[in-house]
Amino acid sequence: MVRVEEVAPRQLAAARGVTSRSELGRTIIRLLDRVWPVLRQQGVPTEHNVVVYLDGKMTIEAGVEVFGPFVETSDVHAFATPSGTAISATHFGEYSECGGAYAALEQWLAANARRHSGVSWEVYGDWSDDPTQRRMDVYFLLA
Repeated sequence: MVRVEEVAPRQLAAARGVTSRSELGRTIIRLLDRVWPVLRQQGVPTEHNVVVYLDGKMTIEAGVEVFGPFVETSDVHAFATPSGTAISATHFGEYSECGGAYAALEQWLAANARRHSGVSWEVYGDWSDDPTQRRMDVYFLLA
């Protein structure tokens, strides 16, 4: 099910990278492995992992939602998801199998004669060893 919602920015501690479809998972993990130690060392209150796709060239910001200030480093900086009107869909299962959520969003755009702004993001729920309990919410910012 696709939802239309007004989204507020999520404040992140993030690391930027450029990747490819085949390297996406490894790149996300590599970037998050830069962010988490900084936040743990500084005792920053955190929430979920978030990956923001900035363009069609696979430039991403992989980060962690933060609820307090942190000291930026050469690898980790402050970043925020966009605000505005977005559509979203939820995927449960292996993260690599989230194509259905993306397809639902693309179908909604076509059916409603709307355009995607080019920025999208994924919010990862709490980890579970049971893949059926893994949640990811996918957002497309509308143009």
